[in-house]
Amino acid sequence: MNDKNIIQMPDGYLNKTPLFQFILLSCLFPLWGCAAALNDILITQFKSVFSLSNFASALVQSAFYGGYFLIAIPASLVIKKTSYKVAILIGLTLYIGGCTLFFPASHMATYTMFLAAIFAIAIGLSFLETAANTYSSMIGPKAYATLRLNISQTFYPIGAASGILLGKYLVFSEGESLEKQMSGMNAEQIHNFKVLMLENTLEPYKYMIMILVVVMVLFLLTRFPTCKVAQTSHHKCPSAMDTLRYLAKNSRFRRGIVAQFLYVGMQVAVWSFTIRLALELGDINET
Repeated sequence: MNDKNIIQMPDGYLNKTPLFQFILLSCLFPLWGCAAALNDILITQFKSVFSLSNFASALVQSAFYGGYFLIAIPASLVIKKTSYKVAILIGLTLYIGGCTLFFPASHMATYTMFLAAIFAIAIGLSFLETAANTYSSMIGPKAYATLRLNISQTFYPIGAASGILLGKYLVFSEGESLEKQMSGMNAEQIHNFKVLMLENTLEPYKYMIMILVVVMVLFLLTRFPTCKVAQTSHHKCPSAMDTLRYLAKNSRFRRGIVAQFLYVGMQVAVWSFTIRLALELGDINET
């Protein structure tokens, strides 16, 4: 930070918000919005290419949110041992790695490899979300912590809308439905067409890699405050197990987990399968 007037308080908050750092931090929020929106498009594409059932195609979401489930707590431990910035850089690196895995996955033309790439992206996003949500609330006065987090979260729909547009114009480049396009083809033509469809799935991730590299360079070049509680002889940070035991006894926290589980589960199920239902019931194509 170049502003010498910014002071970190003992509780980890700052006396004022460094504007550039806050804006850069908020720019992370569209990144997982875009990834989540692309999942629904990938489900439709993979279902046609690999001739999957609805259950098998839904493994895209299972791989995606499985990464969150497994890595969120380890990501928080990394933050505890290092810093928010380090966790964000790890998340961006893994996100770039996951996007890059789409290229060998397309060459191998195996559904499992695509799921592995999506899982790798989710691991990176787990680091990003775990760090960015908390960091956004901490990087300024405590009185405005919730306001800062809400402002950052308004960037999420930008990413979601961008993901939909990337999928529409880069993945689904043809106007007719995939089934209609393949209906008049022989076996060899269908195979070549499916290979082309898999290559189309790479297009959004090419742009994502470029954006992620730029964001990562900006984070590397920008100084960020630690925003961590100062440890003294009178106040020591609790261990991870102490924190988990405390949260397990907190009834509001438990109810919040249940509410979040139901909300995300219903949202993912409705968004993913509404597309499939509309395609099956109406004269609607993928685009």
